[in-house]
Amino acid sequence: MGCAPNGVGHFFGTLSRTNGFECMSKKVIIAANNMIFTSKIMTVLDGMDVEGIKAIRSDDIFSKAQELQPDLIVIDLNLNGIEAPSLINKLRSYGATQEIPIVCYSPHTLKDQMKAARIAGATEVYPNSRMSSKMSTIISKYIEN
Repeated sequence: MGCAPNGVGHFFGTLSRTNGFECMSKKVIIAANNMIFTSKIMTVLDGMDVEGIKAIRSDDIFSKAQELQPDLIVIDLNLNGIEAPSLINKLRSYGATQEIPIVCYSPHTLKDQMKAARIAGATEVYPNSRMSSKMSTIISKYIEN
């Protein structure tokens, strides 16, 4: 399995003494239950050759973030069964996960929920409409670094 160029003549990966070039797999954890948003996110990630890992419970999101060290975590603030600000605080409290960018989205009417995510340490928080219309741009900001 070879490494694919990122479209501008560079390859994602690191040099290795044993095999010359070793691929770095880009990963995004997706904490969303809405099939429309999940499908849109996966389509964007597929176009970037990035692996999307779905997790919808707080403990799964946290453990996968520690284990996989993803390039980005995307959280639907309206996801049932998670307390997003607590999860974000927890991710920001542990050395292994504190630097992982976290992008959240929510219906624009839930301003308190969006503010709580920002205060907890989310990197960016968007209303659903903006996340949907600018998804590729928003995600690529963190993947193409």
